[in-house]
Amino acid sequence: MREKMLFLSAQIQGLGDDAEGEIRTESLIGILLERFDIDLLEYCRSQRDSTLRPDPALRMHTVNQVSRPRKSLLDSLYKLRGKAVHSYADKDLQAEIRRLCSLHTYSHVFIAQGVPGDCIDIVSSLLPEAAIITDLQRLESMQSEGKAAGKRGLSRRYHKLNAALSRRDERKLLNKTALLLTASEWDALSFKALSFADAGKVHVVPHFIDLDDFQYSEPAVKENAILLHWNMHTTQGKNAALTFHKKVYPLIKAKVSDCKCYIVSSEVHPEVAALAKLDSSVRIIEESGEAYTYIRRVKAVVTTLREGCGSPLNILEAWALRTPVVTGPKSAEGIYCEPGRSILLADTTGEVAEQVVKLLLTPELGSIIADQAYRTLLKYYEASNIKEKVLSLV
Repeated sequence: MREKMLFLSAQIQGLGDDAEGEIRTESLIGILLERFDIDLLEYCRSQRDSTLRPDPALRMHTVNQVSRPRKSLLDSLYKLRGKAVHSYADKDLQAEIRRLCSLHTYSHVFIAQGVPGDCIDIVSSLLPEAAIITDLQRLESMQSEGKAAGKRGLSRRYHKLNAALSRRDERKLLNKTALLLTASEWDALSFKALSFADAGKVHVVPHFIDLDDFQYSEPAVKENAILLHWNMHTTQGKNAALTFHKKVYPLIKAKVSDCKCYIVSSEVHPEVAALAKLDSSVRIIEESGEAYTYIRRVKAVVTTLREGCGSPLNILEAWALRTPVVTGPKSAEGIYCEPGRSILLADTTGEVAEQVVKLLLTPELGSIIADQAYRTLLKYYEASNIKEKVLSLV
């Protein structure tokens, strides 16, 4: 007999990497439907298109954000522990969680990325026997520690306090969950360090893709072109794109004069969009359905995973389409890869240009790197392997 699962998800409007979390959440639901009948409760701040396929085992419930005009004025002043991001979500969700728990007996509860930590208190009180699974990508306390490092005086004390309060919440969450999933070994080690008694609950489930979505009947014809693949709508993404066009692209054009540059992003900042008007060799691709077509055609994908810019999925998609990737050492930290064999790393603008030019002028090298990257993808990030691991854990 199939067990029932309550799956809590939240859409966080305004965060640059929200799409990454939504894709991961929907992919995990697709796996869990093989074993569970799922009630999906999603907290939404705006309408969005879901890629989930209709399934009789999946019932969807939505809670929309309740408008609180007076409270929103205070949110901008109260930023401690990122509370402004999740304002009142737990209160908005509470009534629907109680209603569903009164109607059904759930053996498992899955709390996805973006759901406020307070929801675990509600769930554990209503379903004391249920196994609670959480999926977290990074520790907020570590981000606060990083911000404190370069600060002085009151600002430093503020971020230190923020980090301490976040660590307390993270320990509480780790203590109450039966299984904690995270996307990288680095994040897993960070969570384990919070509580050695609960370290056995932490397991790595990396970002993954279904290769069936990347099958083409005809081989790609490569052109002398590169593709920038990250979120071009955030301030960080915009600055990265403008820096590339100002400092890196001229160095590439000096070596490969007929090079073209495609910029792929579902939303593009106006300053980035203006680049295409100033330079005829630059083209903006905003249609998500066209992204894979252009990734296949280019000789190099340049991406960055710095905060607010991109996600490991940008790299995995290029690997699946057999196009070599150039990125920074920090961006490659959470990914299984072999620098120089499955990926090319560059730390400065000059190094980025050098690596890209190498791929443009030596297509055989690009082919070798792309093949090695594809083998890495099959071993660590292919959906069927991840599915086996997830189902064995739950």
